[in-house]
Amino acid sequence: MTGKRDKGDEKGSPTRNSSSSPPADDRTRLSDPPPADDRTRLSDLPRPAPSPLDRDDGGSIPDGSLGIPPPGGSPANRVVETGVLINNNYRIQRMLSAGGMGEVYKAENVFTGDPVAVKIVLPSLASDDGIVQLFKREARILGQLNDSAIVRYHNFVLDQGLGRYCLIMEYINGNTLWDQVDSFGPVRPDSALHLMGRLAHGLGKAHTRGVTHRDLSPDNVMLRANRIEDAVLIDFGIARAVDFGEGTLAGRFAGKFKYVSPEQLGHYGGEIGPAADIYGMALMVAAVLRGKALDMGGSAVEAVEARRGIPDLTGLPHEIFPLLQYMLEPDPKARPASMRDVADMVEDPTRIPLRYRMPLWGQESAASGRLVTGSLGQATSTHGVEHTSDSPFGPVPAMPDPTAEPSRRTPLKAMPRWMPIAAAGVALLLLGLGGWAVFGGKQAPPSPPVITASGQGDGAGDGPMLPPRDLTTREGFLAEFDLGACAQVQRTVSGMDAGKLAALADREIDYGPLLDAYGSRFSARPELIASRVTPEQCTAVDFVRRLQGRAERPPVMSLDAASLSEGGTVAGRVRDAQGRTIWLFLVAADGGLHDLSSRLTAQADGSFTFSFGLALQGLGEPSPQLIVALASRNPLIAATGASTGAASERILPQVMDEIAKTGGFAAADIGFFELTPSVQ
Repeated sequence: MTGKRDKGDEKGSPTRNSSSSPPADDRTRLSDPPPADDRTRLSDLPRPAPSPLDRDDGGSIPDGSLGIPPPGGSPANRVVETGVLINNNYRIQRMLSAGGMGEVYKAENVFTGDPVAVKIVLPSLASDDGIVQLFKREARILGQLNDSAIVRYHNFVLDQGLGRYCLIMEYINGNTLWDQVDSFGPVRPDSALHLMGRLAHGLGKAHTRGVTHRDLSPDNVMLRANRIEDAVLIDFGIARAVDFGEGTLAGRFAGKFKYVSPEQLGHYGGEIGPAADIYGMALMVAAVLRGKALDMGGSAVEAVEARRGIPDLTGLPHEIFPLLQYMLEPDPKARPASMRDVADMVEDPTRIPLRYRMPLWGQESAASGRLVTGSLGQATSTHGVEHTSDSPFGPVPAMPDPTAEPSRRTPLKAMPRWMPIAAAGVALLLLGLGGWAVFGGKQAPPSPPVITASGQGDGAGDGPMLPPRDLTTREGFLAEFDLGACAQVQRTVSGMDAGKLAALADREIDYGPLLDAYGSRFSARPELIASRVTPEQCTAVDFVRRLQGRAERPPVMSLDAASLSEGGTVAGRVRDAQGRTIWLFLVAADGGLHDLSSRLTAQADGSFTFSFGLALQGLGEPSPQLIVALASRNPLIAATGASTGAASERILPQVMDEIAKTGGFAAADIGFFELTPSVQ
């Protein structure tokens, strides 16, 4: 548990020092009381005046004490001293924190020596039989729940010496999530996604057993050994909101304004269940990504107003904000149906309904009964201004049936597909804004759909078809000529090789028949430049060929060089976007796909330039690299599901299927360059 805490929270700071005095670097705000004698003693705990916003003591709960008269003084202001034995099993070592529900202490099991955390419930709460029964029920259920993302409950006892109920819990040695953010800055997007998947999986188990947390916040997440990948939920709430007063919910409410759902403020029937945790998790994740909580109101009136629509998520990464928007729908019924669904959408972003793909804040949300779509933006901006849209495609146009439930795919794995994995000691490095981002090799994906290279086989019997090719054009002719799978030829229309043919394949091919047929058809026999790709890049080659020669005019991409030394800078330009949106991505030799759209900078002539540094760890020989510029009239949600380093053989078939289903209004250009080892 932790010492640095958000006001009013009940966590403590775990430490290996079990003495009664905190170590010098301990940031716990409450110091230990004087050494205790053999008797159970209570001493007054000074209580600072609470802020109206940050109190979580529930204000209106009457004082009381299980019928056991407490020693003099207010029972809410008691601190148990060091050395006190709880239930003849657990010796108090030091206080970790105190809040509206009680105090939390580090203690030791006197028989095993194991550390535990002990929450000693306020007498005022323990006098309410309904709350006591809820404590008992949740302690029993959570004690039976075995999930590494949820703190383990060992026991719930009434200590006769104190006359107070005590929750005996797992002691977690590490900081809170908020302490981690406070010390090291905002959480990275990949870490935030892992956090969401892990906690959603654990909460899903609790929800199926009828337990809702109700108080998700960065201070209620502990990090074992300060590792976000080992996050643990603590401090499950014990009360439901029934009313609210100035600055805090009255009645039985354990949360705070900045992380509560509309129903916890009494709206939508005030029924609190799993949907409240879904909303709270989204606010919590937004806070740790930003380094500060969203502005969700400083009074009851402001808090209600802030939840009438989807909160402003400006600045959050495009990998995450679509799912957060969905989770932050004001109406609980409009949010994901379960934490299992949240976990599935972390694993597979294409499951997120299309309408959430672009910002909806400031507009009416789906909860209003009207679908919010936005308008498709043009691919132009002011000269010299970086194209900073979080998404590679513009705002979402109206689409038919955007709320259709996708088919359930594979369940959440131990590590989601977006996590970087190093393969054989070789990892792709992109140098750019924010420093070096380490991308790993691809994981073994599920069997992907096969992209058919032949134009006549497009989707026949396998789903929607693309528009037919125009075989009177050079591009249509080249795409239709049968070279087999993983082979693509196109005309070069710009640069020093303009007028030549560029060929990509994973093998040696005799292009003579193609050149003969091309010469007969177009009365020209241009030079052909052939480049070799890896088998893992074949999906990208076939993807571009399948779109080639159809009604949509492709963008024109040029690269500054066909060869690059390791650690050098790749630079290029994309033209002829024609008001469409551009998805720019790199496919590495291992087939890993890397989104480059954020590197695009709009120019006054309507083109886009891009540049980025590139290196390979352990590069011993030249490595082929592909860059693809895809222009589309329609937004493609599958493109935003392309996590860093994801397997192109998984992502690109999904993108192709979506293109076909939305009319086939897309075209692509592909560029090849070779990355060579740096000269030592």
